[in-house]
Amino acid sequence: MKRYIQNYILPSLGKGLGMGFLLCVLCVACTGDYDDWAQPQHNDQDDPVDVQMTVDVEAMADVIDIEALAEEPLVQMFVPVKVESNVDAEYVLTLSDDKGNKKEFSLVDECYVLKDELVQMINDFYGKKQVERVMNGVLTAEYTANGSTVRKSSEKFLVRILPAVPDMNYWIYGKQNNRDAEQKTLPLMPVSKENQTVTTYFSGKLDTKMWSDDTFGNSSEVYGAQGGNQSKTTWEFSVGGGYICSPSEGWYTLSFNFATYQYTFTKLENQEPTEYGSISLIGDFNEWKTDVTMTPVAVSGDKWKSHCWYALGVELTSGGLKFRADYDWAVSWGGVLNIKDNPYGVAQRVNDNLTVPAGTYNIYFNDITGEFLFIAE
Repeated sequence: MKRYIQNYILPSLGKGLGMGFLLCVLCVACTGDYDDWAQPQHNDQDDPVDVQMTVDVEAMADVIDIEALAEEPLVQMFVPVKVESNVDAEYVLTLSDDKGNKKEFSLVDECYVLKDELVQMINDFYGKKQVERVMNGVLTAEYTANGSTVRKSSEKFLVRILPAVPDMNYWIYGKQNNRDAEQKTLPLMPVSKENQTVTTYFSGKLDTKMWSDDTFGNSSEVYGAQGGNQSKTTWEFSVGGGYICSPSEGWYTLSFNFATYQYTFTKLENQEPTEYGSISLIGDFNEWKTDVTMTPVAVSGDKWKSHCWYALGVELTSGGLKFRADYDWAVSWGGVLNIKDNPYGVAQRVNDNLTVPAGTYNIYFNDITGEFLFIAE
């Protein structure tokens, strides 16, 4: 209004008359129907919310054993002594270690988190070694209203976690498989989740390393001897380590313990294992007629044979099955084991047949030990 008067009224009047008229108009503008112009513009503020939050927790008395929670999807992280609020607050658990690693978790049922998320955090921060991990925990309640946020945090408390041993296959990378980083031909044979082995020849020099199932082919994630190349009977292994070498040249069983991350060489008493021209599969799936020939694992050089065999993508019907040498019954391996119950084990030189459910499998066999492994596709 003021600008309108200056631009359009003042030029049409004399200077003195124009100013008098302006003062008159301004006086009128301050009364009557124009009273609301003088009021400052504003938005009504919501009434303040009375926020009351209590976050009082205690650490779990025992270590959180992930192995013992194998069938449970949730993990209890603390004891809620008094966790309450008069508003609909959000609760977040923050775990941190002394190296600056930090992870936030949304809570389920007041004091639980998803086990898979917790396991992934442990693997990301520490790796897969089964060692008790100690972290600091803080529970925070947060509520936001009217553009303001109120937070209330608990005192720090300790969270002790014992990871589970990963349930996966591991693969040799070295002279024993001609350093094949493309194809999974030479697995460790499981004895249990914690202990897996390979029995073959070792030269004592730059022998072998190992990959886990989920890192196969990744050169930065290969497992080797802690601290560089080692020629020791027992030592530790870790990601990025050196070559695991036998104490001397010969036939050994190399055992890995995935709870302690130690490996051990055990020299075979028989240093001249029987060599077979072929190993094959025969059973109900092929009406006990036409063998499926297994492939010997390729090795570096021609000084030895690996005595390890594989057959990939084998389609089997339900029924009995055996391994046999040289397409003959003079030497065969079977047993009373059911692959459905356990996909690995030791076949015996007996008349009984292994039992296998229908499916497509990658199959591995060691003719020195009789160890086998079936991996369903």
